[in-house]
Amino acid sequence: MIVETEPNGLSMVLFKLYFNQQRADPEDPWVLDYLREQGLEARRELAETHEGISYRVLHFGQCYLGRHVPTLRELYQRGIEYTVLAQHVGNCLSETDDADMRAFAESSSADEIAEVAATLAARLHEQAQFAETAEHSLGVAIAADVIREAFLHLRRADAQPSDTDG
Repeated sequence: MIVETEPNGLSMVLFKLYFNQQRADPEDPWVLDYLREQGLEARRELAETHEGISYRVLHFGQCYLGRHVPTLRELYQRGIEYTVLAQHVGNCLSETDDADMRAFAESSSADEIAEVAATLAARLHEQAQFAETAEHSLGVAIAADVIREAFLHLRRADAQPSDTDG
């Protein structure tokens, strides 16, 4: 989700929430669920294309969102954390000395690696630590052995036949 704000009348702000229709960000379903659960309806809903990417754009007034902004900010921040963690996990999968992880990365497409990294990020988010770096970006710290154990657990679970197989 991309958030834009712009002045709207006398000391008011218009919030524009952009949802990528080709590749959802981690926070998109959380934010949309929250809006629905709270009965918050956009003043306007538009379909826009920017740089070849289709977006669903929801417009909200500042007063209408009011007390919901802190929660929406938290959901947005958690989405950024998941994205940074997934990128970190993907790098670990591709640049590891661990034979199992390296074999997976070498035999998988970039999309398959990204999917596993996103799954692991969702499972490991609570164990990761996030902090602003000297370059003012979000950094993540998590032990490599924690990632490895989660990866092996995921691979074992994927290897087990399900009740519908057969």
